[in-house]
Amino acid sequence: MDRDQKRNGFWVLLLGLVCFIALIFPNARGAQSEQMLLVTSLDEPVTYPHVVRMLTPARDFKDLFSRWVIYGDYHYGYPFYFFSALAVLPVRLIYGGQFTNYTAVNLLLLRQLISVLPMLAAIIFWVYEQTRFRSLWQTVGLTIFMFMVPAIVRNHIQWWHPDALSVLSVTLVFVFLRRDDFRFGRYFLLAAVACGVAVGIKLAGVFFALTIPYYLLTGILQKKLTLRQVMGKALLFAGVALLALVVSNPFLYNAGARQELIRIQTEKTDVLGSGYEDDSPYYQKGPAFWNWTLSTWYGHPLFLAFLGLSLVAGCLWGPNRQLNRFVLTYILPQAVYLLWFVAVKPDHYWLPVMVPFFSTALTLPRALAEKWLPAISGRPQLQRILWAITVAILVAQGVNFLLRPYSGVAAQFQNGLRIEEMFSQTW
Repeated sequence: MDRDQKRNGFWVLLLGLVCFIALIFPNARGAQSEQMLLVTSLDEPVTYPHVVRMLTPARDFKDLFSRWVIYGDYHYGYPFYFFSALAVLPVRLIYGGQFTNYTAVNLLLLRQLISVLPMLAAIIFWVYEQTRFRSLWQTVGLTIFMFMVPAIVRNHIQWWHPDALSVLSVTLVFVFLRRDDFRFGRYFLLAAVACGVAVGIKLAGVFFALTIPYYLLTGILQKKLTLRQVMGKALLFAGVALLALVVSNPFLYNAGARQELIRIQTEKTDVLGSGYEDDSPYYQKGPAFWNWTLSTWYGHPLFLAFLGLSLVAGCLWGPNRQLNRFVLTYILPQAVYLLWFVAVKPDHYWLPVMVPFFSTALTLPRALAEKWLPAISGRPQLQRILWAITVAILVAQGVNFLLRPYSGVAAQFQNGLRIEEMFSQTW
């Protein structure tokens, strides 16, 4: 990096730090006890007891191993619970077996370190990959815009969940593939490791099923691999990813845990496909039935169409063509799966799709200014107009973000404060 890039990177990191610190205040509330958590949260009361069990003093080494490895809740992969237990471990070391009396501190650490920090890191990675920190206003502007996305804000507030770790592991696959640059060396293998971990956390890694074949095919077209070498590299990638999946989920050695995993995931697949109430119109499949979720948490359909145009243009022209092609091949099968095969409609299911997708928000002007479009690239005034239009679109959508649905997030937080006050009066 040159001096300007380091300066721009500093401002991005500072923004991330400010955001991280600001989120401490809402995330320190609403969990003063496990009883209160049952009222203020839906998912956290289900997963929190498993972390408590992992950290509860063990009788012997066998019991300790069982608590830390055979954790029981196989809706999510072991990395989520392992890192969650590490986040709370300092409280356990300081207070011993009494650490369960500090629910608010424990949940604050879990929310900040497992939900907030990985998502901020993933966004900063994406900003760097798309801008290389070369332009201050583009770097800072894209960072702020991605921080403002309502679904990401909701992920940051009183929400301890594996989605941020999943997004970060997916992001690292892109980072390593780009760093590898079709050399098929150690970064290619690191991408396989990240992919295996992404599969192990929440199955998000399986949607690289188009990206990796495209990467290998490009290696042939660039005459960096022969067909025989492609087969070898494909097997190597799959083998390393599988090894990473198994190593990052050590409970798989246990036959009972494997059977429980299969049972839970089979039931979860059935629920995803049919919903919780088969006759409810909410559980209809297709793009039209996702409209409320997507427009509320990610933006107006016309804005999402603009991002789609930006991504397609970025795949054809501009300095990040290969990166944007990786993005397209990854998010396309996942979007198809969600739109046409998933009945339940939580916004966080889209985070692995939308975080890479939103990183292309400033791609269109750069792509159209490429040498293949001399009518634009040779006319600075047209370039400025194109940039002005792009910025206006982002500002308009940003204003829309500020108007809604932050009111819903704020109302949820205020409701948590009221419940907290009620509990304090009761107890």
